[in-house]
Amino acid sequence: MAVHWRATAGSEAPDPSLRASVRERLAAVDGRPTSAVLDGALARARVAVSRELEAGIVELQAALRRELDEADLAYREGRFEAAGELLAGALLRLRRHAELPGAAASAREAHLLAALLAWSLGERERAEVALGDALRLDPEAQLSTRRAPPALVARYRALQRTLLAARETAWVTPRLRLPAAEEISVEIDGVVGLRPVPPGEHFVVLWRDGHAPVASWRDLAQPWRPPAGAVRIAGEEPEEAGVLAAICEALELDVLVLAERRRAVVGLEAYGCGRGFGPRWLGRREQLAAGVAAILAGPFDALAPSLADDWPIAPEVATSTSVGGDQTGDSGSERPWYRKGWIWGTSVAVAAVVAGSVTLGVLAAGAGQPGPRLEIDADDFVGR
Repeated sequence: MAVHWRATAGSEAPDPSLRASVRERLAAVDGRPTSAVLDGALARARVAVSRELEAGIVELQAALRRELDEADLAYREGRFEAAGELLAGALLRLRRHAELPGAAASAREAHLLAALLAWSLGERERAEVALGDALRLDPEAQLSTRRAPPALVARYRALQRTLLAARETAWVTPRLRLPAAEEISVEIDGVVGLRPVPPGEHFVVLWRDGHAPVASWRDLAQPWRPPAGAVRIAGEEPEEAGVLAAICEALELDVLVLAERRRAVVGLEAYGCGRGFGPRWLGRREQLAAGVAAILAGPFDALAPSLADDWPIAPEVATSTSVGGDQTGDSGSERPWYRKGWIWGTSVAVAAVVAGSVTLGVLAAGAGQPGPRLEIDADDFVGR
């Protein structure tokens, strides 16, 4: 379960205590911990979908892992040609799919194995190129003699010292042209954040909330204006059932509660994920428990939300009785007919008219003068 607070021209930002109260009332319905009711549903869902990868990534990742494992086995068995072909295929796959999780680490593994292969074949220059490729992706990583021959490890460390010494003079600052108004997270070779990197090509992934990630294998010394990833969940108010359904899916929800505050009045409406919208409730914050019970009772059969519709009673004149029916929790004596639960089934506007008429009659009678005669046929009035 999660809550999304609407932010419109007529609404006011809820204070932290109100947000907490709504979550507490929702959690109390079935005894779940308050932490199990998420706040800021739209923002959370936008972050979640920006981290989702395209279908088939799991299969690609498994195929890559198989290639690397088979290349390592072929090298250890002395099948050097087969090992080289498998490594070439793995590196090509990585460059075509820079979005693969752990792409930089997998590429470094492939380059180190290529260096071992070249060293075993006596191709020293080719081995050094492979070592340089591995260091470019992770300049701080160490290579142990338990994995490689001491002579190769010594050459690796020498190349590493040279590369790190050139950090201030030869490394490049990524030249990414990003939209100024957008918050975009940049990951280079598996590390989040823009930073100077060794010259050459790198794995770059850009995460933008609500959008598909953008990944590329490229030389960061060259200017680059990344394309905008496909929109998955927009940042505007989610009014359409399709957008709400996407939020439900991203956060794995059963119920998404829409909430809004207009001065002293709070509005609530529940969307049953995969079903539809339930009834709207309007009332004061001290009546939240009754309001939560009302919206979660359903039915969830409406095709469109109603919380954005006009609120029939202005916040300035709202009383302790909830708009949309009595939620004061009065108990004891029998309530008069105009405060019984069946009014809940009428429209809010009709309930307001009835309440106003009854009050007028009582005030007039209390003044010592006969009040206006109020005759209402309940059956006809509520359409039963």
